[in-house]
Amino acid sequence: MQTRRVFLKALLGLGAIALPWSFIPTRFGEALKTLVGLPPVELVLPPKVKLNKAVQAESISRNAMDDISALTGSEMQGRKAGSIGEARAAEYLTSQLSMLGLKPMGDPKTGYMQVFTTPPVIEGRVNGRLTFRAGGNNQLRTPCVNLLGALMGGEAEEIILLSAHYDHLGIFQGQVYLGANDNASGVGCVLDVMRRILREGDTPKRSIVLAFWSAEEMGFVGSQAFVHSPTVPLNQIKAVLNVDTVGNGKIGDFALWSDGDNLAFNAVRQASEEVGVSARKISQAAHNSDSISFASAGIPAVTLMTRDWLNKNHTTEDNIALLKPEQIQLAAEILYRAVRILAF
Repeated sequence: MQTRRVFLKALLGLGAIALPWSFIPTRFGEALKTLVGLPPVELVLPPKVKLNKAVQAESISRNAMDDISALTGSEMQGRKAGSIGEARAAEYLTSQLSMLGLKPMGDPKTGYMQVFTTPPVIEGRVNGRLTFRAGGNNQLRTPCVNLLGALMGGEAEEIILLSAHYDHLGIFQGQVYLGANDNASGVGCVLDVMRRILREGDTPKRSIVLAFWSAEEMGFVGSQAFVHSPTVPLNQIKAVLNVDTVGNGKIGDFALWSDGDNLAFNAVRQASEEVGVSARKISQAAHNSDSISFASAGIPAVTLMTRDWLNKNHTTEDNIALLKPEQIQLAAEILYRAVRILAF
């Protein structure tokens, strides 16, 4: 009840902000107090994971399918941004970043978390796909968190950013949209690459930052919030490798979204050639992913996906049965080699 009273006081101080705090675990509710700012309170952070050998071994031995299974569990409720399900997903990912021993790169005093808010959305189907469109009241906002952790480089204050959005669509008309491909597959892929790098034990020259964005489905709100209020200097980010929907389609048939042949795009293209798979740039049409937030800021960025990413996308059929583990392994191999090109 104390947490509730603090939030109500803060909300009254800010005016027209609605905060569904009761759907967020206490540790995230406490972190969000730094966003609302009033009244001054003591911040309660998640307990630190003790990094003994058993904990590290358990975490590093996990794979992408383990992460996908966790993120698509019934308790995650489709991971809609700002929901209890997404908060549980954030809890899971925070624990993974901590167990891997990555340096927290979120807001000051909030560890791995960067707090932001997103405006309301209206749900509806377009051509059979559940989509969000902007709601009518931009003053009514919901809190969400991005998650960031880093493997620090040895020689330069330069960053290679590996990212994937972890939110999805939640529950609509009594049906849960699990989002196994979109984008639990991308999150698992990114974690797989970091685990492999840690197992190998090499120190990169450039720091490698893992970023898991919230509210991508609402219009890249999380990644835009980061670009507008970065927790690391944007001029230190030399390339962004974004991963989105990499678990379906013909084996070895990938696609790239990028604004030109930039550093990030060229690294992924070279990596795909080394792996012996196809990864060609395709038209984005009316679609995009979080790489657009960085491209708009002049930072080289690319999104890796499967060419068949739209198949069953934003439907209840996007579940684990849709995924092909071999495809996800190939995506992780591409991303790993691109990171080696850029960071080592």
